Amino acid sequence: MPSAPNPSGGNVAERLTRTAGLAPDQLALIVCDRHGRSTAQLTFRQLDELVDRLAAGLIQLGVAPGDRLVLMVRPGTEFLALTFALFRAGAVVVLIDPGMGLRRVVACLEQVAPDGFVALPTVHWARCLYRRRFPHARLNVRVGGWAPATCGYRQLETTDSSGFHPPAIGSDDPAAIIFTSGSTGPAK
Repeated sequence: MPSAPNPSGGNVAERLTRTAGLAPDQLALIVCDRHGRSTAQLTFRQLDELVDRLAAGLIQLGVAPGDRLVLMVRPGTEFLALTFALFRAGAVVVLIDPGMGLRRVVACLEQVAPDGFVALPTVHWARCLYRRRFPHARLNVRVGGWAPATCGYRQLETTDSSGFHPPAIGSDDPAAIIFTSGSTGPAK
């Protein structure tokens, strides 16, 4: 069965905004530690507001629709919020399975020619080590710790998003490039 058309545009993040409008106080995210204890919770309204701030910060940083940004962050609040924020800003999110091994990861990323990295400090250090392979990576956000980057997650998180309007994204515009390890066949 084909999915219903998206009447308000092609941006994947619009679904979050619609859900936040329908069920603003319903829990959208519960993060648990390795023992199953809840460490963080966000309602759909809180998640949507966080995504707006992050997207506004990304756009202020210079992210434009179609820019390819590699997202390499551990699962949790930052990962989910940044994924939606990158979609909302119109970026093409590049996700890659780190289980491929460093050589294959670097080769895949080199193919993509990313405009930047939204990643953990260790990824930024690797980006610097292989900088000749990523000559266009100018939009770099670190998540946690310190590493050479344009700015940090906390700077984006505190952006004033009043008056923020996401760019128009069409339903034919790419949203993501995803590389898998090929556990069910060759790497894709």
